[in-house]
Amino acid sequence: MPIAPDPVALLSRLIAIDSVNPELSPSGAGETAIADFCGDWLSSHGFEVHRLEKRPGRPSLVAIARGAGGGRSLMLNGHLDTVGLAGYDGEPLDPLLREGKMFGRGAFDMKSGVAAMMTAAVRATAQRRLRGDVILACVADEEHSSLGTEEVHRLLVGGGGDLLLQVA
Repeated sequence: MPIAPDPVALLSRLIAIDSVNPELSPSGAGETAIADFCGDWLSSHGFEVHRLEKRPGRPSLVAIARGAGGGRSLMLNGHLDTVGLAGYDGEPLDPLLREGKMFGRGAFDMKSGVAAMMTAAVRATAQRRLRGDVILACVADEEHSSLGTEEVHRLLVGGGGDLLLQVA
């Protein structure tokens, strides 16, 4: 049996990636590096990964574990961008686990949710092939104008999951 992915280790990796929304901070890195990482990670766990990037440098991902058919699909949605690094008390891109809590920029909003949905989806689909699809949307720009969610919505209207959960 394959080793289940560790959400704490994944969260640490996500925190270490600068994904500051450039609409909020002119020097913001945007979501390219974190989308690349998430796409590679999900692909390595058997997900079919689609990159959406209507605005250059602002990618979103839709990752799908195809079901066997005849079942309901589930879609989980989480955002990849963070607010700026200025004003963070400590090293914002240096994840710190203290007393069972993870600290770092985006740990709460919302890299922990992204790590949770990614590991939950991999664990659920690794056990057996489900009847329905498991769809993950890792979106850009929630912190400003939700460009990524709008782009995913346009792509999936009529073809998304039977249940959509916004992980917050």
